[in-house]
Amino acid sequence: MSFYRDLHIESGDVVLDAGHNPRYLSDRDVIAQDIVHAILDTGLANLLVSDRGTSVTNDTKTRIKLLVEDDERIMPGTVQVTENEIKKGQWWVHAKTIEFGDISSLIIGA
Repeated sequence: MSFYRDLHIESGDVVLDAGHNPRYLSDRDVIAQDIVHAILDTGLANLLVSDRGTSVTNDTKTRIKLLVEDDERIMPGTVQVTENEIKKGQWWVHAKTIEFGDISSLIIGA
């Protein structure tokens, strides 16, 4: 049985299965989705895109880390925000959950 359960949301829409029923996420995937939505809702993802290569980027990464660590399901000190070296402009957040292990989520696609 799942401890956390939520609708699967992509690009602002509910994801449907082949029978046009909503798909659900559980546990680790719910936490990862919640974190990405929190980052998008605060506008921090937009700052990563608009201020590439400046000192603002490091400040934004720190603000994202603090935001993610505020989630009680995340183990403090484990959050990393990284840019894909091959696909510049693609940003990821990595963290460890307290109950479900590692998560990695794409914040912004290139």
